Amino acid sequence: MIEASWEILAQLAPWLFVGMAVAGALHGLLPKNFVRRHLGGKGGVGRAVMLGVPLPLCSCGVIPAGLGLKKDGASDGATVGFLISTPQTGVDSILVSASFLGWPFAIFKVLSAGITGLVGGWLANSISDSQASTIDNSDDSDSGERTLADMVDHAVELLQSIWRWLIFGVIASAAIGEFVPDGFFEAISG
Repeated sequence: MIEASWEILAQLAPWLFVGMAVAGALHGLLPKNFVRRHLGGKGGVGRAVMLGVPLPLCSCGVIPAGLGLKKDGASDGATVGFLISTPQTGVDSILVSASFLGWPFAIFKVLSAGITGLVGGWLANSISDSQASTIDNSDDSDSGERTLADMVDHAVELLQSIWRWLIFGVIASAAIGEFVPDGFFEAISG
């Protein structure tokens, strides 16, 4: 079980760090209140989806990037739209799909990622209008340019906010890998 947990953590870590780096870079390189201004309000979901579709982030790396956007002031809908659309595509994925399966399939992939991101984001906005946000966006006291240390601190803060769920996921995945017999899911799906 310990070996299985370590292997899963080793496979997850590089992509998680890429997502943390993207979140830190977005936090540090974008002007202050940029995310709040452009990824909030009525058009925020569409802009978040357009930002997310070409980014080459997997489902592991998109979590810290999405949390970073939310912490920097993105609406619930924009965050959900980003989280849904980003891992489905990326510039690299689009080009590989086009070369192996043709441009019609690659374009379909991009459109489906965009549509599911938009629908999910709009649904999240309609639900969250009546509920208060759970992430504190009161970072208005910050002034001046952000340094590399600020970007790293932001990324580490995001990891600190999700580490319990990461550990739970790694242990659950290791338990499934160790205790569920090979071919179990094939047998029940057949």
